[in-house]
Formats: sequence, C-alpha cells, structure tokens
Amino acid sequence: MPGGPPGMYSPPAPPQPGPPGAYGVPDAMAETSKAGASGRELRGFLYSFHAKPEGEFWPLFSGHNAIGRADSGEALDIPIADPTTSSRHAVLVSDGPGRITLQDAGSTNGTFVNDQPVGYQGSVELRDGDRVRLGGYNATVRFVTR
Repeated sequence: MPGGPPGMYSPPAPPQPGPPGAYGVPDAMAETSKAGASGRELRGFLYSFHAKPEGEFWPLFSGHNAIGRADSGEALDIPIADPTTSSRHAVLVSDGPGRITLQDAGSTNGTFVNDQPVGYQGSVELRDGDRVRLGGYNATVRFVTR
C-alpha cells in the first residue's frame, strides 16, 4: 500500500460481477446460451464432476442431443471420455420447454435415471435435477426456466 509501513500491502480487490446470468457459467457457455450455434433453443444443461474436479458442462438444446464415448468417431453433441460409455450411448430429446427425455441408444453398459435402469432402447422423461448414469459415468440434468 503506497504510503503505508514497509512490508504492508493492500488486500486484493473483491471480484467484479460478470455479465448478468453468467455466474458459474464458463465463458463459452455464456455465449452459447443466448441461442445456440445452430439456432436451436437452449433447454437445459448436463453437468458432471465424475472425471474432472473442475467439472464438465454441456448445453442441451431443443431437438436431439446425442451422447457417446468421445474417442468413438461418432458425431456427438455430448462426447464423454469414459470407457464404460458406448460409442453412441443415449440421446437427450427436448420437444418443448420443460420437457427432456432420455433415450437409451442400445448401450452396452446401460443407462440409468436416479439409479433406475432405463432399459435397452427404453426412454424416460426427466425432471429437473435428475441424476443420469451412462455406463459408469454420472451426470446431472438441469432445466432452463425462463
């Protein structure tokens, strides 16, 4: 601190607020959430702390959101780096605001919602905060409410 005793310093400035609605959202997600690169409407998010302590975070848009193993070579909306996840494991489908359905895509190690099996090629309508397991990979789904 200028003019203070030797060895003294000012505490760091408090964090400055970011743009409205961007708290806890990575910079790339703040931009994506406005409309989506494809013009599809943002309906929710899938997030997980399963593999990385800083977490992983994916937007869920209207229509189909394909989930599968990241190294599979498949065209995926949600690539997951986990060996227990099938190359094309499941699909999250949003056909209206507040509606997201999880469909198993013929996965090898199963798809679960709140520890209940979805069934081979079965589907379950999700609720905000539901826990989803794709093989051995755990995630949570959150809905966007406006």
